[in-house]
Amino acid sequence: AVVSTQSTGVLFLVTQVAAQSVSCTLDKSSSSCKTCINDTRAGNCAWCKDTETCLPYNPVTDISNLPNCGKNFYASNCVVNHRMVIVGVGIAAGLVILFVTGCTIWCCCCRGRKARARKMQQQEDEYQAQRDAIADKHEASRSERQEKHDAIRMKYGLKKTNPYERFD
Repeated sequence: AVVSTQSTGVLFLVTQVAAQSVSCTLDKSSSSCKTCINDTRAGNCAWCKDTETCLPYNPVTDISNLPNCGKNFYASNCVVNHRMVIVGVGIAAGLVILFVTGCTIWCCCCRGRKARARKMQQQEDEYQAQRDAIADKHEASRSERQEKHDAIRMKYGLKKTNPYERFD
């Protein structure tokens, strides 16, 4: 119920703006684009280039085509045609979307790949450190065992002069 009330309020506001009657009549002798746009209520009048008249303009309904004028009109400025303003805004919005998309892809993919590579390298370094620790431990056990065997051989007089001769 709240959503329909809000949407009804927005719809009512849009219809009120569309239904406003604006007086954009100017003195014919001094009528120009500048006086039409600057001297009237802001955003409610547009200058028709073809007929050189000041006409009421509703930004909600007359976004690309002005009644009794066509597409060649100026609204909010006298430098750039309103149609070019709309095209320019569309292009600028597209460029902003492309830029944001590119930054998002770069941040998520490229920077993420580097982070994953660093993490893999860290894991590999940890694994190699563990393998080295195990190898050192085995070497220490091997040398300790060899010392015990040598002590037993000395005790029983089995010291080898030639390491390759057989025991009988």
